[in-house]
Amino acid sequence: MKKFHLLIFFLLISSISYSQNFSTQQGGHCYSLEIPDYMTRTYQLNNVATLQYQNTSREAYVIVIEDNKDHLESLGIKFIDSKDFLEDFLKDYKMETVKRETSDILEFDENGNRHAQVELFWNEDNIDFYMLITAVETPTHFYKIMCWTTRAFIDKLGEHYRTISKSLRD
Repeated sequence: MKKFHLLIFFLLISSISYSQNFSTQQGGHCYSLEIPDYMTRTYQLNNVATLQYQNTSREAYVIVIEDNKDHLESLGIKFIDSKDFLEDFLKDYKMETVKRETSDILEFDENGNRHAQVELFWNEDNIDFYMLITAVETPTHFYKIMCWTTRAFIDKLGEHYRTISKSLRD
């Protein structure tokens, strides 16, 4: 009977440990994103990201990189939509890594913005990684929301990453 109670206790703790609340966090020029409460703000993941959160014990990371459309056009760069923006980014991203694979691009609308999303898998230093990359187009900006972890944590973090990626408000 003790083993049964221990098993039930373990299952409850396992299921609770990844059920989380989200809170709205401000970033960049004036956007917000829903971030799980288990993540903390950092400034060490990417030097151009305008929002960065992590939880190293859960191997959970998220950054947002924003591009002003007017600034891009002043450089002679114009994207048709979020899918075009994402495809341009994916051309060179992680090309040097081993076993780089991408899913098909999924397009959807959320919060009045057009999204393009892809899953990226790669191997680096004998570690399998997973990243959910979402490009969001607003009237004035393009955003790249990049959420990543090791392959072992995909099942526990995947839905959280989808929630984060759909939540951008500009």
